[in-house]
Amino acid sequence: MPTQEVVRSSKLSLLRYMLIDSMIRSKFKPFPTKQEILDACEERFGVRSISTIEKDLNAMRFEFDAPIEYSKKSKGYYYSDPSFKLLGMNFSKENLEALQFVGMLLEGFRDLPVFNEFSDAVDKVLDGVEITRQANDSERPFGNFIQIDKSGYIKGSDILANLIRIVKEKGVVRIGYQKFGSEEWKHYTVHAYLLKEYKDLWYLTGFVEERNEVRTFGVDRITTVEELNKGRIEESEVNFDPDNFFRYCLGVTALAEEPQEIMLSFTPQMGNYIKTSPVHHTQEIVQDDEDVCVVRLKLVNNHELRNWILGFGASVKVLKPEKLKEQIKEEILQSMLHYDKA
Repeated sequence: MPTQEVVRSSKLSLLRYMLIDSMIRSKFKPFPTKQEILDACEERFGVRSISTIEKDLNAMRFEFDAPIEYSKKSKGYYYSDPSFKLLGMNFSKENLEALQFVGMLLEGFRDLPVFNEFSDAVDKVLDGVEITRQANDSERPFGNFIQIDKSGYIKGSDILANLIRIVKEKGVVRIGYQKFGSEEWKHYTVHAYLLKEYKDLWYLTGFVEERNEVRTFGVDRITTVEELNKGRIEESEVNFDPDNFFRYCLGVTALAEEPQEIMLSFTPQMGNYIKTSPVHHTQEIVQDDEDVCVVRLKLVNNHELRNWILGFGASVKVLKPEKLKEQIKEEILQSMLHYDKA
């Protein structure tokens, strides 16, 4: 793992490269001399050695394929390919702000175990964002005035990087899996098709040999992962379509049943929230006035849907289907009984 001093040195080198790049491409003062480059680097970075500039020019040639040449006639440096630019991109203010914002989001989650395998790549992206910001004299970073809420540790994220690779390489795994509320765990042979995130948790979907069907497993409940060297049953062989498997499903519980028309009545105040934060792509507003906001959805009736409805408390009422209405009423009654027992 590189030390902070090494990382800082690497960033300073890149900043010098960008300064040299801008000087070579300058239309107002082309063909900068080695001494002029040194003077500029000394003023901005405190560099006083001509050998440092020589090393920088060579590094730019070999590490970034910069076509740097020396003109004896003009007694300075130039690019043999005038279109070359070190970063290969020209950033508008809006482009740079978007890049900084994405970098801030990535920075917020870099300490999660899932990023361990990709730490070098993540560091390079973040360094590039910071260097680009500094080189463009950008204003203060987004992180100074925007905060991202994140979990410090997500159970199962330590094996997620391995599962990402296995799904990408179309692998087959034998997993140990322990259900919630169970002291025992079972083994399943899974032909890995898809990884899905829902509410900060990850899920593995694939064909399960022991059940002869496609199932979804919470990664946080997977205890062991053993990669198997065996032929994979392809998605087409079991009619699995990743774009449609969860299409009419809120969450990750994709039941083997047809989606239903769900009608919900919200209070006007809560209706404003529902309108600005749609829960599903099938959501339609069928009535919206000063008394009520009625929403139509097309979904399977799973526990994620019921939990979502219950989360609105007295601000929502199920209009249809009847089965869902009765299930919500029963959950509310059971909740009241808990308070009566207390």
